[in-house]
Amino acid sequence: MSTPQDRRAKIQAAGNGSSGRANPIIVAGVVVVLIIALVVGGVIWSATRGTEGGDATPQGVTDGEPYNPYPDVELVEGAPTVDVYEDFRCPVCKTFEEAFGETIDELAADGQIRLNVHLKTVIDSITGGESSAIAGSSALCAADQGAWSEYHTELFARQPAEETSDGFPESTYPEAAEAAGLSGEELEEFTTCTEENRYLEYVRSVEEASSEAGFTGTPALVVDGTEVSWGSFADGSGQPDPDALAEVLSSGEV
Repeated sequence: MSTPQDRRAKIQAAGNGSSGRANPIIVAGVVVVLIIALVVGGVIWSATRGTEGGDATPQGVTDGEPYNPYPDVELVEGAPTVDVYEDFRCPVCKTFEEAFGETIDELAADGQIRLNVHLKTVIDSITGGESSAIAGSSALCAADQGAWSEYHTELFARQPAEETSDGFPESTYPEAAEAAGLSGEELEEFTTCTEENRYLEYVRSVEEASSEAGFTGTPALVVDGTEVSWGSFADGSGQPDPDALAEVLSSGEV
């Protein structure tokens, strides 16, 4: 597996700039069941949409469409399309990111897959508020500065321990941006973009479109139109097996 420096180099070249611990896949499955129970029980309510935000869209996409972090990568022949549905405040998404995020990112940066990211706001729907949507907008602000991958990792690492309407503290975004390597004018541009919630309406539109398509929970992983049970990719000890997932994603053979 490459180092963070190798990953950043790949991203820039692409043009966009067991030990007694609980099994993370089992934990993820339990949380998924709990979230489904909330949905079925009618506990989830509509998120408050009082936050003002800009109506900009990421370059190359329109409202409702997923975001491709590597639009200029030359894809290998027959590269499958991989769709990831995620929410920066979703605990299971954090588990997914920690287990498989780097693998998916490297495959995308290498042109082995075409990556589509659907930024969703499931936790906003559960708790109220719009912290998930604001976090998604901030990630796109980081992408504008060539730091999508690094910021994506740093923001998930700072996920609030409790799911409340407060969500991420405002200080989280500049902290994650600095940890992702932004400084000087890049950090200033990121901060301006984040404070004005430049991509908020776009994130809302992606949530709406993906929900209408039947994706109401996170995380979800789809390869060439077929949903994949990512939790089944584990080694003999029950730990996540990113190599096995990489083989399936790059081949498209689900």
